[in-house]
Amino acid sequence: MLTSLLTARIEKGSNPRLATSPPISTPKTAKNEPLALHGKRIVFLFEVLILGGAERQGLLLAKHLKENEGAEVEVWGFVHPESAAALCEEYGIPWRIVPHPWKGGRFKIVRSLARLTWVLRRAKPDILLPYVIQTNIACGLTWRLTGAKFCLWNQRDAGINPLGLNLARRAARHIRLFAANSPSSMDYLVNELQVQPHRITLINNGVVLRPPEADRAAWRKRLGLSPDDLAACMVANIHGNKDHATLIRAWREVVDRSPPTIRPPILLLAGYPYQISDVLKLTCDLGLNRVVHFLGPVRDISGLLNAVDLGVFSSLAEGCPNGVLEGMASGLAVAATDIPGIRHAVGPEGREFLAPAGDASALAKHILALVKNPELRSRMGAINRHRIETEFSPRQMCEKMTGLIVAGLNRSLSPTP
Repeated sequence: MLTSLLTARIEKGSNPRLATSPPISTPKTAKNEPLALHGKRIVFLFEVLILGGAERQGLLLAKHLKENEGAEVEVWGFVHPESAAALCEEYGIPWRIVPHPWKGGRFKIVRSLARLTWVLRRAKPDILLPYVIQTNIACGLTWRLTGAKFCLWNQRDAGINPLGLNLARRAARHIRLFAANSPSSMDYLVNELQVQPHRITLINNGVVLRPPEADRAAWRKRLGLSPDDLAACMVANIHGNKDHATLIRAWREVVDRSPPTIRPPILLLAGYPYQISDVLKLTCDLGLNRVVHFLGPVRDISGLLNAVDLGVFSSLAEGCPNGVLEGMASGLAVAATDIPGIRHAVGPEGREFLAPAGDASALAKHILALVKNPELRSRMGAINRHRIETEFSPRQMCEKMTGLIVAGLNRSLSPTP
């Protein structure tokens, strides 16, 4: 019924107003290069154009497909054309804001999905690459009406789905191939969305750190840190899918139980403040205002991580968090939550410093073990950096994703029954 309603709406036509970047000419690769995706129109779809883990991974692949495969790439989002839009412009990738399809009641949603489908049909894409659940579901329901030849569902988390399980299952039935970035993401697809395992490919995130814009000394001066201060950092947007509250409760214990010979450790929280009021109140209630600093969105993540001494991460559910991987790539030891996505990120040797979800005391214990032992921090940082270099390189991610896209485009697997 939903498909027929969408088809009826599309046939009527619509004329949505779009916010777009300035026109950008996309260079073509040489004609003699035998690239399967050369000249193919590929549209990446996100909900927000603010850099988070999914957006960073998607734009890394978009840059590869444009520069190395000769594809004609665009990035679309529903709201907030901010840091991800800026990175698109830096990469020379056109971006646009299209109407959000998940606002309002049922019939308004049908109209909005029909409008999105109409806009996609006008863009004439060959391939759709949705990267978050809102766009995965929207594309799953509509992609066959857009004229696209292939749509790849990217599962980047362990099942955060505000749109409901039944709708996600219905959308997933229309998708031939799925990419998952961790075993927990694969489990969600199989156990909750009832996807056949042979249709899912596990592809690790690719981690690449841009050259720092400021060195360690400059960053520490900017943060007000003395040479003797020990600083830890969590890089993650602040919203209900994370668990900053447990980390802040743990930090109260870290400060109280730190050796009297050192200054109170500093906690830095970098990320877009979607839902910050409760976190700010908890920080004040625990008397941590002087040692917990909210940095907001940070462009120079490499410089920030180079300026701190320890990575921390607290969450209730993750696919494979970039905030952990980037800390590891920077050579930091990491204390974090013991959930499947983070276990996958840190590997066997890093699991010693993972605490049960919601257990502030256990997390504080692991943080303190690293705070008190510089040699242990250094050793674990080296192990973490090596794991990133061997298991989470951008090259492996881009090559595997490209191969999966080509396979889907060539219809190498049998159609979905």
